Formats: sequence, C-alpha cells, structure tokens
Amino acid sequence: MIDGVPRFPENTLPAFRNAALEQQAVLELDVKLTKDNVPVVIHDATLDRTTPCTGPVSARTLAQLDGCRSDVLGSPGSQLPSKETKAETPIPTLAAVLAFAKGAGARINLEIKNLPTDNDFDPTSAYADRVLDVVDESGIPRSLVLIQSFWPPNLDVAERRGFETSLLTLQQTNSGGPEFAKSNGYEFISPAFPVDQAYVSRAHALGLRVVPFTLDTAADIRAAASLGVDEIITNDPGLARRALAEVEPAAAPLPPPPSAEQCRATRASRSLPPLENLLERPGTPRVFAMQFKQDARHVETYDSFRVKIECMVREYVVPRMAKGRPNVVAFTEDVGLFTIATGSRGQATRTIFADPETSSTCSSAGTPPACAFGALAAIGTSYAPQMAAYEARFPGLTPITPGAFVATTDTLARSFMQAFSDIAKRYGVYMLGSNNQAPFRESTDPAEIEAFRDPDLPRPSSVFVATSPQVFNEVFLWGPTDVRPDGPRPLRNVVTSNKKVPLTSTEELLRLTPGAASGPDAIQNVSPYALPGTKARLQFATSLPAFVYGALPAGVDPCSDVAKYYMRCLDKLGTNLVIQDEANPGAWAGFTDPESVDRGAWQALSFMSSTWRAVVDPSVRFDYNVVPHMVGNLADLPFDGQTVITQRGLGGSSANAAGAAGSSGRACNYIGTSRSFPEDPERFDIGGESQDVSQYAGPKREFLAMVPWVTPDAPRPELQETAKKLGPGSGDPLENDYVEGAAIADLPFPPVAGRQSCAAGPAGPVALPRIRLRVTPARTRAGRRTRFTFTATAVVGGERQAVDGALVRFGGSRVRTDDRGRARLVRVLRRPGRYAARVTAAGLRAGSASVRVTPAQQRRDPGGRRRGRQPRFTG
Repeated sequence: MIDGVPRFPENTLPAFRNAALEQQAVLELDVKLTKDNVPVVIHDATLDRTTPCTGPVSARTLAQLDGCRSDVLGSPGSQLPSKETKAETPIPTLAAVLAFAKGAGARINLEIKNLPTDNDFDPTSAYADRVLDVVDESGIPRSLVLIQSFWPPNLDVAERRGFETSLLTLQQTNSGGPEFAKSNGYEFISPAFPVDQAYVSRAHALGLRVVPFTLDTAADIRAAASLGVDEIITNDPGLARRALAEVEPAAAPLPPPPSAEQCRATRASRSLPPLENLLERPGTPRVFAMQFKQDARHVETYDSFRVKIECMVREYVVPRMAKGRPNVVAFTEDVGLFTIATGSRGQATRTIFADPETSSTCSSAGTPPACAFGALAAIGTSYAPQMAAYEARFPGLTPITPGAFVATTDTLARSFMQAFSDIAKRYGVYMLGSNNQAPFRESTDPAEIEAFRDPDLPRPSSVFVATSPQVFNEVFLWGPTDVRPDGPRPLRNVVTSNKKVPLTSTEELLRLTPGAASGPDAIQNVSPYALPGTKARLQFATSLPAFVYGALPAGVDPCSDVAKYYMRCLDKLGTNLVIQDEANPGAWAGFTDPESVDRGAWQALSFMSSTWRAVVDPSVRFDYNVVPHMVGNLADLPFDGQTVITQRGLGGSSANAAGAAGSSGRACNYIGTSRSFPEDPERFDIGGESQDVSQYAGPKREFLAMVPWVTPDAPRPELQETAKKLGPGSGDPLENDYVEGAAIADLPFPPVAGRQSCAAGPAGPVALPRIRLRVTPARTRAGRRTRFTFTATAVVGGERQAVDGALVRFGGSRVRTDDRGRARLVRVLRRPGRYAARVTAAGLRAGSASVRVTPAQQRRDPGGRRRGRQPRFTG
C-alpha cells in the first residue's frame, strides 16, 4: 500500500523491494511451510484470500505453488482498499526474501505462523527450527532479524538459537503481555493497537521495546507516536512516515559555530600546525588524522565538548578541505569516553580525571587503572536513579562497569554523538570517533523522559535509552547527510560502524562486550565501507585489532575467526584503507610490561607492528593506514602516542628495502626507535604469532606524515624521564602537556610511489630529493604563440620517477603535472630575455628551468633593407 492506494500484492518481493529501497522500512513478513517442508512467505494458512487457488499451503509442494500466484493488490479482507489484478506475482520462498534483504541491508521482522489454530500446527520445535535453519543458511546477520510470534514456544526456540524475539498479543491478551514477555526473556512486545500510556510506560520499565500492530490510519499512527512507542507495524509505510513526521519532536537548534576567541581558549598549550602531504587528484579522499588532547575542562557542559571538537575542525580541517572530494576527519578511539563526566552529575568524576591526587577516592587506589575505576564509581553514585532503573530492566547489570556506561547513555548520545553528527553535516565532511557505550533508542515516553533526563537541562522532548546491558567499544563514521529517515537523531547520518574485537585486557576488566568473532554478524561488522566518489574501501582497526594478523593455517578462511585473523579478514574483504583509531593507555616513551605479549618492548617499537606492518606485510594488500592518537592524562592513566599516516610502496620501498642504507627516500621513525637496542627483546608475540623485533627498528620511508612528540628524538633514558614528567601526578610543569595536532594527506588509489615521504618527523629533517624540470621548447621568439611542455621528475628510492601533481609556475600562469609528470601551457611571451619556470611539490625540493626569448625578427622591405622607424630631417 502506498498512500492509501494498493500497489503491490502483500508478502511478495515487489512489495518488499519498494518497502526497503523506497520507504527504508523494516520488512514484516509471515512464514508457512509447504508440503515438502520449504518455508514460504504468505500470511494465511490457506491460499484462498490472496491467490486464485484454494486449500492449505501445507497441502502443496513448492513446485505446485508456482501456479498459485497473487491475484490481488493490497490486503484483501482488511479495512484497506484492495484491487484484483492478473495472477503474475509468485509466492516467494523465505530464502529469496532473505537473499534480497541481505543484499539491501534491510531489517526483517519475521513471524513464524506455527499456531494452534492453523491446519499445519506442529506442537514440537521442528516447525520453528526449520524456519530458523533457512534464516541461518541465508547468511543474513542476526542483527538484522527479529523473530515474532503469537505462540511463545516458537519464540523460545528462537531465543535458544540467539535471535531477538517479539511477543505478539491480541486485544484480549494485551494486558499481561509485557510481564509474560519479560519473564520469558523476549526483547520486544507487539500488542494489537490501541494501547494506552500506562501500558507503554510499563513495558518500557521492564526493558521491552513496544511495536504495536497494525496501524493504517494517520490518526492511529499519530496516537501511537504520542505514547512513545518504539516502532509500528503498518501496511502503508509512506503514510506512516508522513504521519510520524507531523508529531516528531523538533530537533534541538544547532548552536552557532564557535568564535575565534572561543577556539583560542580551547587550544592545548602545545598545539602544533598540521603536517600536510597533499596530492591533488580527482577521486582522491583527503584524510585528517586528529591528535586530540583530552582535558576535563572540555566536558564541563555539552557545549564545551562541542566547541572543542568543532574548533579543531575549524582550525585544522576547514581551511584545508579538498573541493569536490570526500574529506574524512578521523578522531581517536574513546574520544567520547570522558564525556561521561559532563554536567553537575559528572563533577566528582571530572575532579578525579583532572587531578587524581586531590581525590580521596584515589588516595589508596593502588596501581592504574584503579583510580579510573574510582572515577566510574563516582558516576554510579551521581547517576544512582538511572542506575537503579537500568538494574531493574537488566537484572545482573554490574555496577561501575559496565553499569556506569549504561547509566550515562543519554549523556553520551547527547554530547559525543550529537556533536559529531552535527559537525559532519555542518561542514560536509565524514567524522569518525569511538566510545564505550550501549546500543540505544530515542524515546518520547513521558515516564522515560522523567527517569533519564539530565537535571541540568530544561525538560527535553525525548531522551536516549539503552536497549541492552552490553557495552561495546564502537567506532562510528558520520556522513555529510542523513542516510536514514528515522531512529535516534545522532545515528541518522552514521554510514558505518564497527564493534571492537578482540578486546584488550583492560577492556575485559571493564566488562565490555566484544563484537562478533564469527558468522554473518562478524562479516557485517568488518566489511569495508566504499567511500562515495572514490576507490577507497575503508574499515576500522581500533587499537588491538590492528595488531592481529596471525599465522593462517592451510585452508582456513581468515574471516572464520576475526579475533584471531582480524587484519587478514579485512584484506580478504577488500579493505584498502585501514583507519586505526588509537587511545593507548601508557607512556609512549617507555617499556611495556615484561609479561605482556610484546615482552617488555619499547612502546613505540611495538606499535610499528601495526602502523608500519599494515603497509609492508606481504600477507595483506592495504594501501594506507591512518592512525589518529589520543593524548592526555585521564585519572591515573596517561594516553600518549604519535599520529601517523603510512602508505604501501612509498618511495619505491618494500618490506625488505625500507630504511636501507643508501636509500634516497626520506625516512623517519617514532621516538626511541631509530635503531635496535640491546634491551629490546628479540621477538614478541603480538597478533598471535612470534615476530622478529629488529625489523621494526630504524627509519622507514612508508610514513606519509608523522606528528612530532613532545621533544625531538633522544636517548631512551632522556625520553623516559620526559614521559614521567608528562604523566599524571608528576607535579612537574610538563605534566599533561602533550602535543595536539593533525596529520593530513591525500590518499589516491592506486598509491603514488614517487610522492613525498615523512612530511615531518621527530628524527629531524632529511635531505629531500630535488625535482628536475625540463621544458620544451627551451627557446622561442618574443610575440610568438608557443606551446610549452614541462616534465617533472625526481629520483626517489634510487629510481627516477615522474612527479604527479607538481605545481609549475611560468609566465604568470600555473599548471599541475599529470601522472606522467607532464604539464602543457600555451603562452605568448612578448619581451626578450630569460623566463624562469619553477616547479614545487610537497616533500620535494623545488626545481627550475628557463626559456630564452629572442627579439622578434624584424621585417625587411622589398629592397632587402630592414624596415624600421624613418629618420627625422630638419632645416
């Protein structure tokens, strides 16, 4: 049904295609079994209402059903209009509908129609198992599937098999439905409409999501929305969409951009200009890797966090945005984490974050991250009402962790997520950042608004409510425009996301939930996102996953267990741009624990097994690795690192040749890694395999850009001493004075080997190759229209290569070289003399050439004499 007009037969592929692709709706479908036990999509137990055939569906084989095609548009027998048509639309198999939904990324709400009132009722679990077997065989992620039924034993089978479930109830059974659903572990309740406010609020208080059926009038849809239901079931999604828009609470007004004065106040004391490695080419994304410095003062209010993030975008990104190409602004892992300390409820936590030495909570906390746990405990106290509400919804929810992250769901969505969503839209960029938080929905239920709203704010028209006790370390990528018309506002322009797997030991201590390690949900979680207008296929490797390669046994699919072969799986799925968002809890200039997998290696050296290995390891084919690092002390944890962007084959190097003596390519290294040292272990075991440490030491040419550390490279003891001064509680003027900055690079596909390497680095400047510029013709006459050809080359990696995208300035004009290093320009040079041509390119020394312009040839008269000005005679 579209706008009250029957257009498609119910429960058919044409109807589902329209609902998914045009209406962006969930596909609600009903499943029965044929005589030969094939699940097919049809509402009734008999064929009579929607086809020219009669009798039970279960009395015919799938082949026999081919002659029973739908001959009516709409839903005959309902209050909606219907229309007879030619019997041309077949009854689809469940497998066919699932295949379509999987390809379209559409959610499905599948009703198992095994009911005691039907002629094919099976009191055993066989009916439901057969349907769910086909769901599993389809490979559709379970995150896209909801199983519903009026018959609870069908749902019990689905729950045992790991599906989310919804209990359908009729008017006469609506009343006790929420309590029954809760006691049986179902996640949704789907009552016959109408229901009242008390029903909806009671179901929500039990932790259920409410999805009433079947609402086909604008009045009913508006009435249900006013009660705060979560979704509705309808035959007319177009009508429903418009009716819901009429009653949807207005979005909060977008604050104006911050002023220059506000931005000056947010800067870190050690803010550096960005490091740029640009290469203008069509279809090339520009990536901004933001080294963000967290500071408790930036989360005093929602506005203070937004201003901090937006000021970094305005100062680092906006003046350097590529035109007509995607701009990707990559912030760090856990950039949203410290926003749990927002507002008056976060005051005690902000104090611990900023100055743990003054907090009694930390006085006897012990070794890190004990004080950080104390900060989470303070959240639990400040959010006691919300914590109690969630503990009632999710029995067994542990306080502090993950309870503190669940209790602060509304704060996290309203601060971190809404700010990133708004900034992406305002500036037309892609914004990336991660956080530890639970899945959530947006609720207009008055009881939930009262329970979960921020007391610092005026009563809002909606709140964000956690739908699960599970908390994920999840990275989100927001796009410039909305990609879905409904759902929580901060998520409407999220184009892709990734739940971290595997987790670090600290995250396990925090009781976070890892993303799926195997099956369709794991594949969905790590499948690359195709960045529009480019050949970039990006995926995330948040911290630990970027180190997980693993020796792949013969015949083993790397995607069979992403917790073991994470990077290998990304490669198999076609990722060519890895974004490794980082929040490294430890001193950058120091050694790891001797008992750790990297056996006490120098911290920055172990990071080479991700940031550098990603673009040199022969077992994968990633073109680029982008690593934004978070810095700044948080309670008793120091976060530090150096933001980098690396490229495969840069400077013509390889895994064996990188950094080799005699190389003419510019090379750089993290601090303390300029060579191997006796204290370095010979091997370490990051990523499930023993690795030679020495390969990671020494300057490398694969770095496009590297943000400097607090000081230049120095002997390790000196660097360690500086790190101690930077750390929490040092009392030194250098405490928490980390570098904030950004690395910026254009990332063409395929990569350009002959471009600049190491836009800047802590190892200091290295002599850059000079561009050789040749111009033809090198000589012309004044006043003659001449077509000049410029060719720019440079010796990189021992080989002379064309310089792509170099800027040639000549005779008052500018032109850029193509991928062969050539540029052409037509000019008329009117004065004799020498005209200089100059060529520049990022990371290379400028080159020059000249053109000699001779005087114009003087014309002669017929007698052979040169024609010129006649002499003047007097007297």
